[in-house]
Amino acid sequence: MTPDAPERDAREPHSPPLRAARRCLNCGAVLTGRYCADCGQAANVHVPSTGELIHEALEGITHSDSRLWRTLYLLWFKPGKLAQEFVAGRRAAYLPPFRLYLVLSILFFLVASVSNTHTKLVRLDDTGAVVTDTSPADCAKLNDTPFSATLFGTDWAPRIKHACGEIARDNGANLWHVALGIGPKAMFIFLPLIAFLHMLLYWRPRYRYAQHLLFFLYVHAFFFSVMTLVILSADAARAWPRLSPVLSLVPLLLWSLPVYTVLGLRRVFGGSWTRTLVKASALFVVYMVVLGITLAGVFVYAVLQL
Repeated sequence: MTPDAPERDAREPHSPPLRAARRCLNCGAVLTGRYCADCGQAANVHVPSTGELIHEALEGITHSDSRLWRTLYLLWFKPGKLAQEFVAGRRAAYLPPFRLYLVLSILFFLVASVSNTHTKLVRLDDTGAVVTDTSPADCAKLNDTPFSATLFGTDWAPRIKHACGEIARDNGANLWHVALGIGPKAMFIFLPLIAFLHMLLYWRPRYRYAQHLLFFLYVHAFFFSVMTLVILSADAARAWPRLSPVLSLVPLLLWSLPVYTVLGLRRVFGGSWTRTLVKASALFVVYMVVLGITLAGVFVYAVLQL
């Protein structure tokens, strides 16, 4: 074996150098397979061609990310099921609740902002008839009324007068868009508050606050999807009169909101139907009061931004 040692030493300088370990381009961890064991990113990462980018997008929409369609199916047709699945720990097959809520809420506010469907401000003339516009002359009278002087004072009256003039100029269109811009922020206050008040209704048996918040995230995700369909239906019927029969579905969509909530309450929080209906009725009253206060705050804030 000793004579072989020099020969082996002679071959060593000519042996190929060891390859450096491949590392993940995202987190820098050593790659041991097709995907990074730390962050999950694919090992083969390159700038995609246009064809590869389109293929990846179509694959994600159709069958690769089936979580989307599975999540939407349960959201629309099985009230409360997604909240049940999340609490039970079965989460990998569905979209995360906050992501689902954000996507559907952003879609709603986007559609509402570009839609022509919004309530126009009205006023009454001297005969009591409804007039569908507000005259700037009416705004000029605000400083002359005791109401504005006592309620708003000398500092507030000019701002209210200016806002009234802006509303009269475009019949509230700008006010509507400003309010829609504030709406998503207001919902981040409204949702935790309504979840806390709902927790008080279900004090016994007691559930964690996170379960109530999770339930209302899914419920409002459904609400936003329904209201998006309502706005699109109204716009479609206005643009193409032949589609006006579609508007007959709007009352059905609106009635689905309370029915969906009751079914979701029964599934997630249990109890008899009588108890569920009683609690749902109390929730409706609390919900409408808090929603009214929230909407009033949004529009007051929007008026002051004009």
